[in-house]
Amino acid sequence: MHAHHYVQYGLSKSDSFKLSSKEWFNSKHVNSFIVPGDIPHQVELDGSEKVLMVWLDPEFSIKRSMPDSQVIKTSLGDLESNLKPFTEQTLNCDTAHQIRELITGWPAADSMDKLDDRITESINWIKEHLSDQTITVEQLAETVYISPSRLMHLFSEQIGIPIRKYILWQRLRHALLKLANGESITEAAYSAGFTDSPHMNRAFKSNYGITPSKIFKNSRFIQVIGC
Repeated sequence: MHAHHYVQYGLSKSDSFKLSSKEWFNSKHVNSFIVPGDIPHQVELDGSEKVLMVWLDPEFSIKRSMPDSQVIKTSLGDLESNLKPFTEQTLNCDTAHQIRELITGWPAADSMDKLDDRITESINWIKEHLSDQTITVEQLAETVYISPSRLMHLFSEQIGIPIRKYILWQRLRHALLKLANGESITEAAYSAGFTDSPHMNRAFKSNYGITPSKIFKNSRFIQVIGC
């Protein structure tokens, strides 16, 4: 059981997902699902067929395309037929952007257009300094010329999570992409600003439900695309 800030979509041909939630008495076997951000859940696979899993960053105004709900959905609805061809394809950044546009209904360009300029600047600064082991709210506030308390309030209001949680989330995202590009766990941990690989492993399991070594030792079965 784990939770992350992404909006997660899953699709298979048959009921090969075993989906669990703290809100349900029993697990459910489904062929597709949507899990809103920050909702504890567990996904198990029987390994019998190819599946498509999509994690979309809610930083990019994803709420425009999500229902106003914090409930797990056990169907993709009209999206299912449009996304099904991608379960058989070898994915790349082009197909990833196609999937994104199918889900959101709009292209990736100008994706942060609805954010306050100070929040956009804060996000860019965080991403540029992820290798720093210490990033403070005070540093960010000084960079965008507002008080720390005002920045924390504005950030949570527009992004949906506190700054410190967002920084950890971006460290994990950065590490995942480094691992997908062939870097070792230790290299990815330091690149993302973790103190060591055990620190990253603990955070990774809490957010993704599995350690990075479990994912990438099975890399011939798992294709990770991050764009």
